[in-house]
Amino acid sequence: MRAAERSVVLIEDDALVRTLLKRRLQDAGWHVIGLSDGRKLEEVLAQGAVDLIVLDLGLPFLDGLALLEGLRARGCGIPVLVLTAYQLPYLMDTVRGAGANDLVQKPYDQEALIERMQRLLAA
Repeated sequence: MRAAERSVVLIEDDALVRTLLKRRLQDAGWHVIGLSDGRKLEEVLAQGAVDLIVLDLGLPFLDGLALLEGLRARGCGIPVLVLTAYQLPYLMDTVRGAGANDLVQKPYDQEALIERMQRLLAA
């Protein structure tokens, strides 16, 4: 499937990062729903089809790891790609154990991120 047929929820608390990445994903043909934290995620998921969630771990109110664990506990099978500034060797097992499908460390190359997103959905 082409990216234009895909919908992604981007949960990133940094407004500049969220805006720039949202714009780049839209330019690549994705339908992007941008959230600054996870409080409205359930509402978004209830509104319709979401193909992928791109989730920052360092979020206000409810951290990304807790949000991910909650999604998986409720049976949500939507692929989740985690973005983090934390050190990967320390975090890899924890994030995968919580149900993440992939993990990308910040800073990241936007084109490489898009490729990882597409690979996740092709699997």
